[in-house]
Amino acid sequence: MDIVSGVVGIAYSHFYIAEHVEEGVESVDNLPDFHADEPVIVTPGMLTIVSCVQEHDAWVTLMVAEAEPVQQTERWQSLGSWPYRPVHTGRMGISGPTTGPAVPALGWLPGSQGYAPTLTLHPATIYTVHVYVRGREDSRARYEAAMVREEWGLREGFEDYVAIFIPAGEQAARAAG
Repeated sequence: MDIVSGVVGIAYSHFYIAEHVEEGVESVDNLPDFHADEPVIVTPGMLTIVSCVQEHDAWVTLMVAEAEPVQQTERWQSLGSWPYRPVHTGRMGISGPTTGPAVPALGWLPGSQGYAPTLTLHPATIYTVHVYVRGREDSRARYEAAMVREEWGLREGFEDYVAIFIPAGEQAARAAG
């Protein structure tokens, strides 16, 4: 099982799990439809995860597994599962809409540098991605309570996410362009 974690800056109530597209390769249209009212919006090469909190830092873990793990506690809520087809190299990263790439989870401590590692999916494999969240059921209320108490510096601990990619089949190889 491959696994990577990072801390992402959520802004405008969302963040991305997206494939890195190499320079010189034609990008795909992957603008999410925020009117869909879905917790996860899947577009070619990207998952947009919608948070219940406007702006905060969240711990995000990505993994590839052979089967969906048994849910360990009721604290983790399933947001659902969706098919995902890599559109380029399959190198998945975590990023915020205004903050850019996530920082390494261990590097969340002061003085850390660099970006969170990427998770590599096999480009010829079709996956089912399962997305889980912890803390979502009352994250908005906890955030609003923190603002009332004037804890404006409080940016973390509202929601955590896990995305598990499980192989579900093969797709035709993309032509090199």
